[in-house]
Amino acid sequence: MMRVLLLSLVTMLGLAAQAEEAVRLGISGVVEGVSPLKVAGREISVPQGVPVISPLGPGHEIAVGDTLAVVVRPVGGQLVASRILEVFPIVGPMRDVSDASANVMGTQVHLPPNVKVKAGQAVAVSGFWSGGQLITTKLRRIEWQGFGQLVGAFEEAGALQIGMTGIVGAEVPQDGFGDHIWILSGAPEGAQLRVRLMAKGLFGGPVDLALWQGYASLPIASQTYMLHGSGVVGMARDAQMPKPGILVTRCAQEGRVVTAAPEGFETAFAALDCLRHIPAD
Repeated sequence: MMRVLLLSLVTMLGLAAQAEEAVRLGISGVVEGVSPLKVAGREISVPQGVPVISPLGPGHEIAVGDTLAVVVRPVGGQLVASRILEVFPIVGPMRDVSDASANVMGTQVHLPPNVKVKAGQAVAVSGFWSGGQLITTKLRRIEWQGFGQLVGAFEEAGALQIGMTGIVGAEVPQDGFGDHIWILSGAPEGAQLRVRLMAKGLFGGPVDLALWQGYASLPIASQTYMLHGSGVVGMARDAQMPKPGILVTRCAQEGRVVTAAPEGFETAFAALDCLRHIPAD
């Protein structure tokens, strides 16, 4: 009898370990440190050989201010990266440049202080959407070869646009674009992007739980808000609603903010330290 119990215990522990190992978590946010990598306030261990996927090509080096989408798994108290995507919400040529902003494909991009750019310069912009505009965390000048990109969600009902950039040539999915975040690549045409390639999501597939940074919206319904550009929606009592226009961090599952550990994902919830960002009553 004891042998059966021991075998059962070993089997259960083995299954639990496999389940823990199979947990796939996402972190989407700004880089706060490089060595070690720190994104959205979370320190991430990056094994040798994990590449940075970037539209700027291979060998791209991460820098503070970049925005990343990182797939991690909890291992021995650490978050270990298995996939790193460089996220540029907008890539294209600038026009109407002023001291504080520029227009990229029809979308207003807020420029960091002391950044010197000129009209016609192509840029890859890291940052976060705030309504129809982009708040920049880092700007990279690039050699332009006719390439444009948008990364975000379709937030205006009935409007085929991300930010203030119109989308043309995209094959609308049978069930629509929904609340998902999309990566659209193609060629800029004035205030539009002519889409040639499109992909849904930032993490290369489903994740069990994700940590998101983003600017909070005005209420979109009673006690309901969203994180601009992410497709993430949260519900909160009036006293706990985030102030519109501030950068917040939230954990979400399947696009919905969670304020308690989903059943079966208690360890993942703790590994991402989700409690840190739940407003107090």
